[in-house]
Amino acid sequence: MNNTHIQAILDASHDEIIAIDRHFNITLVNKNATEILGLPNGIVGEKITKYIPQSDMLRILATGKKEIGDIATVLNRQIVINRLPIVVDGAIVGAVSTFKEITDIQKMEMRIRKQSIESGLEAKYRLDDIVGDSPAIREAREMAETFARTDATVLILGESGTGKELFAQGIHLSSSRATGPFVAVNCAALPGNLLESELFGYDEGAFTGARKGGKPGLFELAHGGTLFLDEIGEMSLPIQALLLRVLQEKKVRRIGGERVIPVDVRIVAATNRELEQLIADKLFRPDLYYRINVLTLELPPLRERLQDIPALTEAIIREIEDRGDKRVNVEDIVYQRFRQYDWPGNVRELRNVVERMVLLFRSDRLGEADVKFFSKKLERNGRLGGRQDTERTMIEYALRQTQGNRGEAAKLLGMDRTTLWRKIKKHEKFQE
Repeated sequence: MNNTHIQAILDASHDEIIAIDRHFNITLVNKNATEILGLPNGIVGEKITKYIPQSDMLRILATGKKEIGDIATVLNRQIVINRLPIVVDGAIVGAVSTFKEITDIQKMEMRIRKQSIESGLEAKYRLDDIVGDSPAIREAREMAETFARTDATVLILGESGTGKELFAQGIHLSSSRATGPFVAVNCAALPGNLLESELFGYDEGAFTGARKGGKPGLFELAHGGTLFLDEIGEMSLPIQALLLRVLQEKKVRRIGGERVIPVDVRIVAATNRELEQLIADKLFRPDLYYRINVLTLELPPLRERLQDIPALTEAIIREIEDRGDKRVNVEDIVYQRFRQYDWPGNVRELRNVVERMVLLFRSDRLGEADVKFFSKKLERNGRLGGRQDTERTMIEYALRQTQGNRGEAAKLLGMDRTTLWRKIKKHEKFQE
């Protein structure tokens, strides 16, 4: 391979490259490097100190240590530089420097981010998509719109099934980060060690079974966008400490890694638990609470916005109709029955009930006959007693109907399995 061939390869590189021998003579330089550094052509063989008197490559010759990721400004351009010694038979015979403009790196990052969004890391629901015209839901939407104009952390409070993730997505799409990724994780669905690796990522060899090449965490994937931490009240204390550090320093370190990675992420957290009580029980860090509770959005339960039930039901039916050939109308008697119920599972429970009715309906109208199965829920409604009695009664009924299958009982109640398990523990009446 002749020198002309080698030079053609160097000039084809996307990186800027320049190398010297141990006598400070330039041994090779590609076209990109001469442009970035403002060097003339034909300088191979000349001493680098003629053009860059204080070249950092001289230090590499002296120390023999590589320097990775140094940031410098050259001719009003910010560049990231890697400097390495050239070692032959154990002796340092020269040094090589490769560098790239930060703007080029940012462009590549945006392409990677765009690919991530196209892979599913995106929000789909806008605040205008949230159904309902009751005063409570209108106030929640308006407050969410206000919060979206800032970049501060938002804490969404509400019972299970009230639409916390819908509001989180809506806030993201109404914010200046709308073109960035929206990444969601349910903190209750993953054990502590797995949640840590999901949030912060890991380097290759960090633990047995770690993916070759490592894996970026959700903070890295959410860079430039929003990270939604659902059920944050279920996060273990050790993970809370790690999360607090990332929020304070805006940097993340992968498990088993040494490199510190800057991240620009907006946090939206959500919980259906009383965080103040968790703090009193020493299950939640007060410093993390104050960090995430900058802006608070409380979502109303369905029982406080019963007037929205017709609009919600019709919206659910429209979604079902889009998936099949059924066309469904609803009689007023159905809405009357629905408004007599407390809906402990909120909108998620309403969705399950409506989907069941549509699946089993026998005519083009949902009426008295189609709502009969719902009568058992009304019999155990709990308007005769307190809210806790309602919840306990409904859980008992769901477990009996499913022969103790908690997964199926959770579906029947319109809540996820971890929420059902927590409610069972709360009432202390149910045994494993």
